[in-house]
Formats: sequence, structure tokens, C-alpha cells
Amino acid sequence: MGKHRVVVVGGGFGGLGVVRGLKRADVEITLIDRTNHHLFQPLLYQVATALLPTGDIAPAFRAILRKQRNAKVLLGEVTGFDTQARKVSVDLPDGTSKQVSYDTLVVAAGSRDSYFGHDDWAGVAPPMKTLEQAVALRSKLLRAFETAVAADDPKQWLSFAVVAGR
Repeated sequence: MGKHRVVVVGGGFGGLGVVRGLKRADVEITLIDRTNHHLFQPLLYQVATALLPTGDIAPAFRAILRKQRNAKVLLGEVTGFDTQARKVSVDLPDGTSKQVSYDTLVVAAGSRDSYFGHDDWAGVAPPMKTLEQAVALRSKLLRAFETAVAADDPKQWLSFAVVAGR
């Protein structure tokens, strides 16, 4: 029998914390995430407002874990769990699928956007939970500033409402 296999789904604070916490354990760890980077979400607003470049808040998993010999990273979308067979189903970026076996499974897949019962707000209040969403918002803000420079009435382009909740 080989080493104990630990599969961690999700590379956010929880999942990455588990992987790093097992650094000295005699286990084989597979971290599965749909992105290749850990995202420091509290600083997304600084990317959106062009104060920080994306790389400052999204280091690659492979760079973070490069010295951790018992951990590997698998880029893919988890599509299911077979708890009886102890396997995780993963769709890979190349369109193929894979089954990853485990002895211990940790699911730290993150959270969802919430409009607190007002889903109709989603059309005018875009979420900001991913790097792509922050970059899209940054582009929208920069376009508004550029448009304001050329506008007869720049005020219409320079009015923003920021709403956040925790």
C-alpha cells in the first residue's frame, strides 16, 4: 500500500491552508482548482481600481508550493464525487476527464455571490469574486474616465456607487 492520498478541492485560503499544513506529513497531496493561482480576494478592489497589478494578488499555486515535495496541483473543474469508491471526477482543460483517488478528501470550494434576496440587482451590481471580474470592472472604470475626458458633460461618466457587505 502506498502513501496516504489527500485530495483538496479548492485553492482558496482554506484549501491552501490544509495543503501547507500537511507540508511535513507523510502523505501525497493533490490540490484541484479551476484556476492555476491562489487569489487574495480582499485586494480585488485594488486590482479593479488599477492600484495593483493582477500578479500581486494571484500567485501561481506551483510557485507557492514549489518546495513542498508532497503536493501537486491539478488544474480542472470538479464535476462529482464518488464517496463509496473514494474518487473525485475532474474535467481537465484539454476536454478530457479524470478520476482522482483519495483516502482523505477536503472540500474547500469557496463561496457564492449573494444579493441577499435581491437577485434582480445582479444586472446592475456585478460580482467581484474572481480576478477576471476585477479586471473587467477595471476596464469599465477606465473607459468611463476616458469617455468623461471627451464628454460635454463629464459628470454623467464620473458617478459611481460602491456597495459591499460581509
